[in-house]
Amino acid sequence: MYNHQLDAFVRTADLGSFSRAAKALYISTPSQVQQVNLLEDRVGFRLFERSNRGVVLTAAGKSLYEDSKTIIRLSNEAVRKARSLAESSETTVRVGTSLLFKCRMLPDIWSRISAVRPELKIEILPMPEKQSGEDGLSDLGEKYDIREGVFCSISQKDRCGFMELMRTPLCCAVSKNHRLAGQRKLTMKDLNGEYLVMPIQNVSAELDAFRAEVTGKYPTVHIIDSNYYGVDTFTLCEMNPYVLITQPVYSDIHTNLTTIPLETEYTLPYGLMYAKNPTPAARKFISAAGSLKVTER
Repeated sequence: MYNHQLDAFVRTADLGSFSRAAKALYISTPSQVQQVNLLEDRVGFRLFERSNRGVVLTAAGKSLYEDSKTIIRLSNEAVRKARSLAESSETTVRVGTSLLFKCRMLPDIWSRISAVRPELKIEILPMPEKQSGEDGLSDLGEKYDIREGVFCSISQKDRCGFMELMRTPLCCAVSKNHRLAGQRKLTMKDLNGEYLVMPIQNVSAELDAFRAEVTGKYPTVHIIDSNYYGVDTFTLCEMNPYVLITQPVYSDIHTNLTTIPLETEYTLPYGLMYAKNPTPAARKFISAAGSLKVTER
């Protein structure tokens, strides 16, 4: 990676002789001398005082010698680091997870994939909660390869690849003392007069269609926009008589809220989001996952 003339220069300085340095580098002595001469021509000053007894560094040569050792060491470390990363990208799949984006279906998928792709390894990486609350994609392809969760068909469409594992229905989550908390299931008419907390427009085509039906057919329903769902959103619904529009797969996140099925035709895609330019390992994993029959949970 570094200029090989530096290696010839350092070896010559270490061994005090062109011939001994040439032997250590498995090249001829004339080739060794030529490499050092080329370096001297390049820097514009003499690096060695030459004599029949060997070579001695000049003052300028001593300065370059110390820095050259550092350059060579850092260059070798950089190559080792890059090689390790390249090898890892061939076998290791990095999965981002957080409070919002838990690995619900991946454990089962992974156990089945590992049987046919034993060379693959999985690494679970925590995602910062703020980032995961926004949409969890800012580090996709950089710090992690795959994330499991509900796919936002508008806001995330051009930002990642997506493999659908199932469709998850809409449901409602309310505080324990909400008037609807005792219901086993809800209809749209049950929401009359309620305040619905749901994602802002232009995030999901399915949610936008749901919103249009609510505003068109149920004018007494009030909608409270939420930029993203996080702990603050759940606390808001715990402390107020609001109805959170959510999915059954997230009932284990907002445990202080009562989750109730909602009779509606709208469902959201749930599955694996991955970088648009996946690593070789992630590409193998996605390909193998695509051939599986996944059981909904």
